[in-house]
Amino acid sequence: MRIAVLYVGSSLLAPLRNAEQEINRRHGLDLRVVAHNFGAVFSDEEWSGIETDLRDTDVVFVIHVMDGENAARLIALLDQYRQRVRALTPQDVLAAARKYLDSANMQIVAVGDRAQIESQAALFGELEVYDAQGKRLE
Repeated sequence: MRIAVLYVGSSLLAPLRNAEQEINRRHGLDLRVVAHNFGAVFSDEEWSGIETDLRDTDVVFVIHVMDGENAARLIALLDQYRQRVRALTPQDVLAAARKYLDSANMQIVAVGDRAQIESQAALFGELEVYDAQGKRLE
């Protein structure tokens, strides 16, 4: 699975690489994160690489890209990605879920008013309830 992360700043790359390595180690995935720092102007060659990465990626995260020139050029590329995602069929999504999700070890996290969501959440199995500070409630 390929994930593209488009961001501004220099502090995000190391944590992304660490997460990529840890996820691959723990789960035996072939996860590849491609990251582009949109804090600088890109050459035409760099834009070509970004376009290739977006064309070949499975998931895209855009974090705080606000520079006018980069943002304007990126919008066209993201429109192409959006068209590709919209062309997916339910069968495509189901095949990807079967490939990447381990339902036996899956957890559901619900956040909200306990009185409103507890009965619905209980339909999925045993509940563990925590307060806003992360303390488990009985």
